[in-house]
Order: sequence, then structure tokens, then C-alpha cells
Amino acid sequence: MRLSIRARLTLWYCSVVVAVLVTGAVAGSFAQSRLSLQRLDDDLVRAMATLQGVMRTEFSEGLTLEASAEEASVEVVVPDRTLILARPDGAVLHAWGLPLPQGFLPAIGAHPATVTLDTPSGGVRMLSQEVEYAGHRYRAAVLAPLQPLLAQHVEMVRAMSIGVALALIVAAAGGWLIGRQTLRPLAMMAAQARGIDERNPSERLMVPPVDDELGRLATSFNGLLGRLAAALNGQRQFMADASHQLRTPVSIVRTATQVTLARNSRTEREYRQALTIIGEQGCRLSRLVDDMFLLSRAEAQGVPLRREFLHFDEVVADSARAVRVLADQRGVAVTIDGADEMGLAGDDALLRQMVGNLLDNAIRHARPDGRVGMHLGRSDGHAVLRLTNDGACIATADRERIFDRFVRVGELSGAGLGLPIARWIAEAHAGTLELEDSRPGCTTFVVTLPIDQPAGESGDDPGVRRSMDSRQPQPSG
Repeated sequence: MRLSIRARLTLWYCSVVVAVLVTGAVAGSFAQSRLSLQRLDDDLVRAMATLQGVMRTEFSEGLTLEASAEEASVEVVVPDRTLILARPDGAVLHAWGLPLPQGFLPAIGAHPATVTLDTPSGGVRMLSQEVEYAGHRYRAAVLAPLQPLLAQHVEMVRAMSIGVALALIVAAAGGWLIGRQTLRPLAMMAAQARGIDERNPSERLMVPPVDDELGRLATSFNGLLGRLAAALNGQRQFMADASHQLRTPVSIVRTATQVTLARNSRTEREYRQALTIIGEQGCRLSRLVDDMFLLSRAEAQGVPLRREFLHFDEVVADSARAVRVLADQRGVAVTIDGADEMGLAGDDALLRQMVGNLLDNAIRHARPDGRVGMHLGRSDGHAVLRLTNDGACIATADRERIFDRFVRVGELSGAGLGLPIARWIAEAHAGTLELEDSRPGCTTFVVTLPIDQPAGESGDDPGVRRSMDSRQPQPSG
């Protein structure tokens, strides 16, 4: 079973608290033991100094070693300590104070030393020293039991253990409550997120009033919801616009079919007229579906660019010839000038579609018997294509909208997908498509494409899958 975030935070918090407290307790216990032993040794040194001072006084009065030891046993009284005076060979002259354990007699050393001895009733601490004064030599020792120190140490360890246990309980309860209070906004955001679906995409999470990690999380999540809502609204708008564009040709086809079949017999001419209408609308539907499919694949990052070296001037010239029929129907003259022999790496079919869409748009918006001009040039390592028509100007409010899907300016025919597709193709080739100028009698679109792209550096928009053909142009015969 996986623990919740609150439980894990509480567990980690308690673990850290316990580790700190236990480390502190161990260090404190060790320090207390050392300090207690040091204080005991200092007491032994002071008792030894007192004993030697009394012995010097007795010697100064002319007493013998034995008599001085007897007097010292009366004058020097140190509570909870055992004092011993012995001859130079170690034979005990006198021992008084705290009784020694039965059968225990320490060996008093010739050199000053503080040692710990084991006895049947527990450990003792002994300070021994050999003294020579006024022609007298003797050995002195002061002993103190270690049991009181051990009892203090045990009491301190018990108190620390209780303190650590209480601190652990308080830390666990406090950590649980603090975690609960801190993570409450996260639980509220989770509950709010569960209530957001496609029916209410405008709903957002409540952002905590403080600028902390949870506040930044809520803000970022709301930004994500905003982008998803925009994508969902765009999808819905796309479906609505697509349905609107498809409804007209479908309605015409259905009407033509119903009218033709309303009578049992028709003339060949009437059948041909009906089939012509159905065929024209079928072509319109086919173009519309192809354009919609291309845009959908482009948005889904599913259109590969089949790059190869090509002459962009030939693409422009071929596209102009392809729209000659439409231009002749409207009496529009199409002219090309500028640079030639301009090579670049790109997808031939997509670039032809881009130029064709721009030419189709320019011819449809040009004045009857008007003119569409194309100028191809170079600028800073880029191919620059300008298309100018002499139609009505585009309103300022519509100059960016015309690149949105299904946006049509005026009452001319068309699905409103040509310019969005053309801009996407330009951007997929690391270029741009902009409306440079629009005034009465002169509307200019400009396409900018990089000319010399090194192999392997496509420069395309992130998310568009590309494949580059590394073929180089062959010299003409």
C-alpha cells in the first residue's frame, strides 16, 4: 500500500526529529559522563591536597609517620570518600572514611595515577600518590565509589528517553496537522479538477492567496486549462465552420438530384446539366475536404516535408501558368518579374500549393480586367516573393483575421482556407507569409523563404515532422 503525501511527510518529519533528538541525547549522555568523571577526579585531587597539607603540619610538629597518620585520620574528614595512608612498601598505616568492600584492598602505586577499580560492590575511582616530606616517605590514596555517577547517568538517560518519546508524539501530531493544513488547498484543487470537463471548460482552479509552490501549481494548471479550452473551442469552431462550408455544396447536390428525379423522364440536356452541377459541387467538396484534411494533419503534426533541391522561380512560373484559365475568365493579367535561377530546399508539392493559393486569392480579389503582379527577389539570404493585386483594400481589423480558417472578406466564393494553408506551408519551411500593404488598388502579400539551408538543419516549426532529400541539383546538359 502506497502512503499518502501527508503520511510520507509526517514520517519523514518524525524520522528527522528522532534522528536529531537521539543524536543529541547520545552526545549529551557522553558529555555528561565525561564531565561527571572529571568533577569526581577534581574532588579527589582536592581531598589529596587536604590530606597532604595535614600530614605536613603534623610532620612540622615533630610527630612520627605513624602518629601523623593517626592525627590525619581524625582531622581529615571527606564525606563519601575513603582515605588511605601507607608505608613506602605499600603496607597500610591507616584507612578511614567510607568503608571498603569486604576483602578488597587496593594496591597503592608509587607514581601519581587516577584509575578505575572493580570491586565486589561496584567500581571505584582512586587517586594514589607517593609523598616525601621532611625526611618522611609515605603513600596516600583517595577513593570514591562510582555508583552515584552511574545512578545519575541512568536517571539522565531515562529522562532523555521519555523526552524523545514525548517529542516524537508531539512531532507526529504536529506534522500530521501541519501537513493536513498545508495540503488542504491541494485536496481542494483535486476536487475542483475532477469537476472540470468538456461541458464547462471555462472553469478554473481556485488559486491560494499565498505565492508558494501550491499557488504556482494552481496558476500553471489554470494556464494549461486555458490552453486546452482554447484548443477545444477551436476544435468546436472548426467543426461548426466545416459543417457550414460543407452544407452548401451538399444542399446543392441534393437539390439538383431531387429536382432531376422529380419527373420520370428528362432530356439528355437536362441530365447533363444536373450532372454538371453535381460534378462541380463534388469538385468543390473534394477541394474543401482535402484542405481541411491538410490543416488537420498539420495541427496534429502529421505532415512530413519531402525536401529536395528545387528552383523556386520555376515553381512560381508553373503556378502562374496553372491559374491562367481562372485569370482569363476574369480578364486578369498575371505578370512575373525579378530574379531567376533561385534554388532552395523544400517540398515541391507544398510550395506549389502555397503559390497557387496566393495566386488564386489575388485573382479572385483583383478588379475584373485588372492585374496581378509577382516579383521574385533576394534579401539577406532569403527568397522574397511579392504578390500584388489591384482590388479593394482589406480593412485594418481584417488584416490578421484573413489568415484564420474559414474567414472570408467580401462576398467572393471560396472556403477561407487558402491563406491559412499558405501561411502554414511558409512557416513549415522556416519562412513567413504576411500582408505587407493594403490600400485601394494595391494589396500586397509577401512570402519570405530561406535560400541556402545546410543539410540536416531544416529550420521548420517544432512539432512538424520533416524528411529532407539530400539530392543536389544536376548540371543541365
